[in-house]
Amino acid sequence: MASLEEKVNCVLWLIELKSTAAVQRRFRTHYNKEAPHRNSISKWMKKYKETGSVNDKPRSGRPRVSEEIVASVEETFEASPRKSLRQVSLELRLPRSTVQKILRTRLHTKAYRLQVHQMLEEDYHARLTFCHQFNEKLSNDDTFLSNLMFSGEATFHVSGKVNRHNCHIGGTENPPESVEHERDSPKVNVWCALGKNQVIGPFFSEGCVVNGDSYLEMLQNHFIPQLEQLGLMENIVFQQDSAPCHFALQVRQFLHEKFPNRWIGRGGPFSWPPHSPDLTPLDFFLWRHVKTNVHSTKPQSLEDLQARITDVIAGITENQLENVFLELQNRITLCIGNDGRCVEN
Repeated sequence: MASLEEKVNCVLWLIELKSTAAVQRRFRTHYNKEAPHRNSISKWMKKYKETGSVNDKPRSGRPRVSEEIVASVEETFEASPRKSLRQVSLELRLPRSTVQKILRTRLHTKAYRLQVHQMLEEDYHARLTFCHQFNEKLSNDDTFLSNLMFSGEATFHVSGKVNRHNCHIGGTENPPESVEHERDSPKVNVWCALGKNQVIGPFFSEGCVVNGDSYLEMLQNHFIPQLEQLGLMENIVFQQDSAPCHFALQVRQFLHEKFPNRWIGRGGPFSWPPHSPDLTPLDFFLWRHVKTNVHSTKPQSLEDLQARITDVIAGITENQLENVFLELQNRITLCIGNDGRCVEN
């Protein structure tokens, strides 16, 4: 629970900064702890405008849940984040609705998120370390950014569905297909590598789950031959995220052989931080750019979908890629300023 001083400062900062997100960032810097939810900050501002105070009005009727009960719920989930609402309700002899309300309105979270929050605190440190290492490499090697090549995959459906973890839909309005639900829509997995001067790919794999063997086969039969054809093998610094297929032993051995001390990823010489799509050009630019253009009208078939994806990627200009890498550097700087926390899109 926020103290009176914290509430007052949040209101004053909101008046100054005009943004709840900016208030949250200043709160973290000032108090060195997690910021209140943006809804709470807005509620305090509304209360201040209406009453001239951030204090709660006197209440009548049923008493509020005591701080001791709130603390007991919080301690229970911190000790066992996987416990269900029903289990906690039975252990603490509280109605399930009370436990749920405490989590939502007093602790501003859900039961399953407590474990994720703890993991993210560690991720912040990993992201911050990566960003500092990234800037150090930029300072020590003038060719580092030009040689850096990011990679990733996304799944595209003829119906317009897309893996929400891999792709955001940009544009002034969502493609109409995104609101449709079509069972068993034909789909294709798309893999690309994106550098400052070119995009390599797309490489397609239809309707199959990507595993270590299929991913390694794609690298061996498609990506590496194209790098060799372009004369880029000797200098490329290759990046991949922490997907399970990327961490397969045979994949890591192959990358150590082909990119000695020149690849970024889990288990690599330069570690890629988990939960960092905001730092990956394919996530914050490529997939949303392709999705927007490919689904401006509905593809008629899987072949039409693949042709559209190929055309859109082929149409990406060097000027666009230059701007993407400028945005990457900006996001690295913002991530450091946010103490490793995510950069808003």
